[in-house]
Amino acid sequence: MPQWGNQDYKRAVFEQLAQGSGGGGDDDHFQHFENFSAGAPRRDVEAGVGEAFHPERLDSAQIEPQFRAAAEKMHPSERAEIAQDLLGSLHERGLAPTWLQRLLGLKSADPSQATPDDVAKLAEYSRQNHPEVFRRVMADKPFLVRWLDKPLVAGLVGIIAGKLLNRAYDR
Repeated sequence: MPQWGNQDYKRAVFEQLAQGSGGGGDDDHFQHFENFSAGAPRRDVEAGVGEAFHPERLDSAQIEPQFRAAAEKMHPSERAEIAQDLLGSLHERGLAPTWLQRLLGLKSADPSQATPDDVAKLAEYSRQNHPEVFRRVMADKPFLVRWLDKPLVAGLVGIIAGKLLNRAYDR
């Protein structure tokens, strides 16, 4: 795959996006997200996550099961990292991990013990109630994104690509 930012890479991504969700494998879409999240301006990645996962666009009944299924496929250390970041950021906003454990029905307030269900509940709670936390964590740690349904990841890549394209035309 060509390097991020290279015109051949951008052309290949835009051609694949133009083909819809049928082009490329699941790994291709995640690889594009990983490349975009690593190379695109941070504000574009966080804004893309915010738009792609906005609560008015995706309801809880639709996305929480996807978060759970994705967390089941992650390594336990990846689940622990996401849980740590979510719990830590929510704690900075005055929400104690033990309070969140009771509120959300988490198995443990210890991130190293996070189950797939715990990660899904924390991600969904953050997405709904503290979107700035959700955007930051998903941009920093794309472990969860890797395992989401292909149309969601393709949509996220498309939103970030659109922001980059708009920026290029604004010059």
